Amino acid sequence: SMLDEEERRAVSRDCRGYEAALERNWCGNIHFGGNPVVPSTLTALQATIQQAAPPIRIVGRGHSFTPVAECAGGTLISLARLNRVLDFQEPTPSNVGCITIEGGTTYSEVAKFMGQRGALRNLPSCPQFTVAGAIATGTHGSGVKIQNLAADVSMIEFVKADGSLVRFDREESPELLVGARVHLGCVGIVSALTLDVVPYFDVATYRYDDVPLEAAIDALPELWTLCDSLSVWTSGLGVGPGAGLCWMSFRHFSPFWDETAAAPAHTPPSVGGHLLTRSIKRYCTDDADAAPMRSFTPTGTKPWHDGLTLTMAGAAETSMAAVDLQAEFFVPLEHAQPAIRAAAAAAARWTFSTPWGYQGEADRGLVDAFEFRQVKGDGAWLSPTDVDCLG
Repeated sequence: SMLDEEERRAVSRDCRGYEAALERNWCGNIHFGGNPVVPSTLTALQATIQQAAPPIRIVGRGHSFTPVAECAGGTLISLARLNRVLDFQEPTPSNVGCITIEGGTTYSEVAKFMGQRGALRNLPSCPQFTVAGAIATGTHGSGVKIQNLAADVSMIEFVKADGSLVRFDREESPELLVGARVHLGCVGIVSALTLDVVPYFDVATYRYDDVPLEAAIDALPELWTLCDSLSVWTSGLGVGPGAGLCWMSFRHFSPFWDETAAAPAHTPPSVGGHLLTRSIKRYCTDDADAAPMRSFTPTGTKPWHDGLTLTMAGAAETSMAAVDLQAEFFVPLEHAQPAIRAAAAAAARWTFSTPWGYQGEADRGLVDAFEFRQVKGDGAWLSPTDVDCLG
C-alpha cells in the first residue's frame, strides 16, 4: 500500500533527505521491497506485528548500510508516529534524571524537548537518528571515558513477535538489560525506552586543521586524554589535496557530568596544525538549505546538543540531503595505532576528496574521509565496543 500524505510527512519529519525512508535507506544503496506501515498507537503496532505478512522489519532513519532491513514480500514498519515523550524527570546536581520516550523518537526530538532542563551524556554525530535505532546497533559518540549510547538506557520495552510486551530495566532485570539493549532487532520492536539525563552542559570545541598525520598517530594515546571527546578526521591516507594531513576536534564539557573523569582545561596540542576559527560548510547540507544552516563555526562554545553533533543548529535539525556511504570497524584501543597504520597502507593508492572545511573548489575522490573515535567498553552482549575501542 502507498503511504498517505500524513504518513509520508511523519516519516520525513520535514527533514530533507528522509522523504523516501520506507523505500530506500538514507544513502540509497539499499532499496526496500516490503509493504510500508506507519502505526500511530501501540495497539496498532501490536496488531500489525500479529497480522502482517512476514518477514517484518523495522526502519528508523535508514542509516544502516547493509540489507539488514530488506524484507521483500513482507512488512516494513516505521515508528515515526510513535514519537512522544512519556515521562521526564529533571536531573539535580546529585541525582541523574530520566526521560521515557516512545520507540520512534529521535535524538533531535529529545534535545528539543529538554531544552536547558537536562542533557544526554553523548550524542551521535547526526541527532536525526531514532534513539531506538541508534541503541539497537551500538551507535556511539567519542570519548575514552564515554560508553556507547545504549549504556544510557535504564529501561527498554519490546513488542515481541506474538504482539506481547516484554520489558527489561536496571532495577528488576539488570543482567538482561545488558543483554538486550544492543539487540540488532533480535528481541522485537522497541516500543518505549528510558534514558539517563544529566545536568545541562556546554561543549567548548577546538578544531585544528593541517595537522601532520604521522605526528597525530604517534601522539594519539596522549591526545585523547587531553579532552572529554576527541574526533580525528583525515582525507590524507592516500592520494588527494589533503595527503599526509588530518584535522582534529577537541571537545571539553562544561561541566563534565562525571567530575572525577573530566579532562584538564584545553591546551593546544603539540603535534602542529592551526586552530580553525572561521566558519565552514556544514556536513550533509546542500545549496537548497537556508544560508544560516549551510555553515557553522567548529571552534567555539555551544549547547551540548549543538557541540556534540554535526547536523544541529540551535536545537533545530539541518537537512540530510547530501549523502555518503559509511562503514565502521572497531579495534581494541591498545591496537589503535597499528590499526590506523594498516588502514593507511591499504588506502595508499585510493583517491581522497578535498578535506572537509577547505576553501575553494572541492575534488571528489573514491573516499571522502576516515574518522577515528574512541569508545569506552560497555559489556553489552552484542556490543561492537564491549571493551575500550577505536572506531
